[in-house]
Amino acid sequence: MKMLDDLSIGQRTMLTVVIVLVILFALALFGFLTGRWDEAEGQPLVLMLPPSKWDAEMLELDKQAVNEAYRKKIEQLFDVYVREGVEAHERPVKGAAQARRAYIGIRQAIEKREELLNAPGRQ
Repeated sequence: MKMLDDLSIGQRTMLTVVIVLVILFALALFGFLTGRWDEAEGQPLVLMLPPSKWDAEMLELDKQAVNEAYRKKIEQLFDVYVREGVEAHERPVKGAAQARRAYIGIRQAIEKREELLNAPGRQ
């Protein structure tokens, strides 16, 4: 076995890459085997503040704001598509997909917050 000083710069680089990949795969395997992998994927982030008398109204405002923001983003993407022409369709399409993912995630979080606010015993 060669000492570290005897390795060339290319060999040292490859050794470093291999070590980093082994560590990443070990962490991924640990997350997968403990079930944390699946938990992290499907849980929308919900920040619950102390209850207030305006919670129901704020939920409706949140829904309206998300709908309006999504609509504005799609309009903006369409405008870019029209201005840049048919050759540049990849960016607006990717942007629309990202906007849909964000919209779905935010609506899931709002829905979860609504369920928590409407739960029995919560005022």
